[in-house]
Amino acid sequence: MNQSNDEVSTIKQSYITKQPFQKTWVLWLALALACLLLFGDAYAFDNPMALQSTIQSQMGLNNVQFNMLYSIYSAPNIILPFFGGILIDKIGVRVSIFIFSTILIFGQGIVVIGGYTLSYGTLLAGRCIFGIGSESLNAAQAAIMSKWFEGGMVSLALGLCLSIPKLGSAMNSFVSPIIQANHNELGFTFLIGLFIVIFSWGCGLLLIYLDKKNEILMEEFKKINPQFLTPIKEKSESSDNLSQELSMQLRTNNNNHINSIDSSDYSESFLQDEEEEDNEDDEDEQTHNVHDAKEEIKLSDLKNLDGSYWILSIIIMLSEALFVPFLDNGNAFFQVKFGFSQQQAGGLLTIPYVFAALVTPIIGIYSDKIKQRSLLIVLTTVIFIITHLCLLLIHCDSACGVSALPLLSLGLCYSFYSAILIPSIPLVVKPQMIGTAFGLLGVMQNTALALFPLITGSIYNGHVINEYGQLDPFEGYVYQSYFFVGVSFFNCIIAISLYIFDKNGSQKLSRLRTKKM
Repeated sequence: MNQSNDEVSTIKQSYITKQPFQKTWVLWLALALACLLLFGDAYAFDNPMALQSTIQSQMGLNNVQFNMLYSIYSAPNIILPFFGGILIDKIGVRVSIFIFSTILIFGQGIVVIGGYTLSYGTLLAGRCIFGIGSESLNAAQAAIMSKWFEGGMVSLALGLCLSIPKLGSAMNSFVSPIIQANHNELGFTFLIGLFIVIFSWGCGLLLIYLDKKNEILMEEFKKINPQFLTPIKEKSESSDNLSQELSMQLRTNNNNHINSIDSSDYSESFLQDEEEEDNEDDEDEQTHNVHDAKEEIKLSDLKNLDGSYWILSIIIMLSEALFVPFLDNGNAFFQVKFGFSQQQAGGLLTIPYVFAALVTPIIGIYSDKIKQRSLLIVLTTVIFIITHLCLLLIHCDSACGVSALPLLSLGLCYSFYSAILIPSIPLVVKPQMIGTAFGLLGVMQNTALALFPLITGSIYNGHVINEYGQLDPFEGYVYQSYFFVGVSFFNCIIAISLYIFDKNGSQKLSRLRTKKM
């Protein structure tokens, strides 16, 4: 009897001491570090936006030349993120995070030199190198968090990973104009960005350590506690049941013999649940093999990406193009259209970032519980339409509070983008292709982010001289708004087509359900 008690005690002790980080509070520490990993990236990326008027005046740049600072950032990433995604699958996320975050430091360092010397060419070179590391680092972050949160709450995790770093952009928008006003030195203002990038690099090193330690503990945990091979279930929390349901969905999405289930048919659902329970060990082994199969990714695997992935990627590409390129010129836009100073406009432009960071966790939690995700994607595009219509139609002769309304709406757009659109990618691809899928998505996003600033800059330059031959910046920004409104409507049409395609096809975006208790 005593021997039996000792065995039970040993099992309990091993369960407690050898429990993987992924199943403890350290999971949330890893999520926080993943968010901080891109905090410096977001801060440095938007350095030019906060200082647009100063950069253009001190360096004599027009709108197209200024926007080239963003296009040159994205141009190399039309190709590199795809290979970066494959590299992530080949060598693993830990090495990838170290390599890409180190590249950020070199890139921002060159930007600092360009700021001190007022060299436009040096600025372009630094932004190009910075972009090479940045976009691939984004793909690595998404891949590592998809692995840590494979047991559930993927939408919440990826949503926070996208929205929280944007607080870095908010901080830059607010702080950089003040630093510039006090020191009147572009190089020094960029140097602050370099220090923040180094801080994020340090967070990345800690995340790498936790991920390596978690992997070791997971292997030991499975050897010592074979009865706990399946994800640990919290008996008292229904939210964890939903999280496990999402995990099951991610693992079984691509099994051809499983069809979409009518939630109203209780008997079929019951049989499905029995089958899932009988095959838990096999599915856990499949999930384990997913992480070991990263070396098998080939370019030929792209044929396995179906229509849902491609349509969704186009929507994500256009949605980011409706958010980022607008804010790239946002400081000057609000100075001209609403009468703010550079510092006032910088403070105002913190609104969408802060609001997105506050709202995204709520949307992320509930999006994991909502069955019709494709409808939420349509709703996201509708909110983009409303936002850019407001930016087009609202006008103030002097600084006015009503101009903050479309910025709140823009923050809501980004919350839906972060918590609905991006987390939908793992639902429509095979688990072992997540890194490649995000890398390919980066190719498409950066194609838009390279072209849109040049397009909007050309539109501005083409209409900045009014019909009377006078310089009229207001007219230039009005025509920019027309362009964004048109793209918003086009994006909405594509989202509706995704809803129809998914509803009549695989229903990968509409299968989430809760088990009947």
